[in-house]
Amino acid sequence: MKKTNINNRDYGLDMMRILMTLFVIAIHILNKGGAYSACYADENMFKSGLALELEFAVSCAVNGFALISGYVGCRSKFKISRILWLYFTVSLYNAVIPLVFHFLRGYTIDKVVILRAILPFAYDANWYFTAYLGMFFLIPFMNLGIKYLDKKQCITAIAAIMILFSVIPTLLYMFVTESYDYNIFKISAGYSPLWLAILYIVGAAIREHDLFRKVPRIMGLIVYLLSTIIGASIASLGTICPEEALDTYYSPLIIAQAIGLLLFFRELKMPGFVCKIVDFLAPHSFNIYIIHTQDAVWIMWLAGRYSSRASECSPLLFPIMFVFYTVSIYGLCLIVDMPLYYSIKFFNRIFRKSGSSAAQTQKEKINV
Repeated sequence: MKKTNINNRDYGLDMMRILMTLFVIAIHILNKGGAYSACYADENMFKSGLALELEFAVSCAVNGFALISGYVGCRSKFKISRILWLYFTVSLYNAVIPLVFHFLRGYTIDKVVILRAILPFAYDANWYFTAYLGMFFLIPFMNLGIKYLDKKQCITAIAAIMILFSVIPTLLYMFVTESYDYNIFKISAGYSPLWLAILYIVGAAIREHDLFRKVPRIMGLIVYLLSTIIGASIASLGTICPEEALDTYYSPLIIAQAIGLLLFFRELKMPGFVCKIVDFLAPHSFNIYIIHTQDAVWIMWLAGRYSSRASECSPLLFPIMFVFYTVSIYGLCLIVDMPLYYSIKFFNRIFRKSGSSAAQTQKEKINV
């Protein structure tokens, strides 16, 4: 038996959330973990080419999350409780994880660490949460605007936005490096509430106006693969343009990757047992991101961890090693998140008669 939607949940989108979480972890293994630079230092063209291909393959993670937020959020009720639970989660892990590393590895608990737990958005902690928090209260206005515009107006507006915020900055980054403002339009290479809002609008428009409905599902996957191959191929030449111009979040190629995956995964039919697995994993997506990017983990555990392993690994085994460590970090963070998740479910059962719905709110967090 195949199913796509139970209790108004699209299991295809939930699967995409899981994949985007794995992509985020993979990005951090390559960069913060040192695997990418180690492959290039090895001076093996095949190995460095694989690392570059993998880098491009996972670069759409943030864009994918933002598109899903818009696709789901345009039909969801706006609830302040959603952002409050996110805030609680970020603050909790920013308090607990440093304490654990303090006792295990001597991580210093100073004023900044304490303030990151209290005001995570103000002290350079968890940039995606900070950007999402900045965008969150614009959601009802964006949803209203998407519904107000007709399909033709919406397509015209989105095309203009993509040209202004994606195509032009990318072309300038590629060919006009001298005196170029890399923070053009203050989108901070995509690390900003403005960029998340842009992609939220795109995701919402795709659903609200039924865009790309006639595009075959398999074409979405083809677009993703072609964008990955084209980006990595051009970047491998090295002389045409900087690699960062092609795999930054506002790059048209990276946007195309994320849209392609959204078109492939939305309303994807899956066997019942797969839906159960997805239903189990998806609610942990945001928390897994928070756990593995928490500052103590970032500095004392992840930094440079995979540099020597990538350097010593043979080119043919490198992709296998890469996938293994990505899945391993996902699994470890999942285990760490279990106590919080099941505590909330237990809390919900106790107060169910009073109308509380903490567990439902916990599940709604995966719309981030």
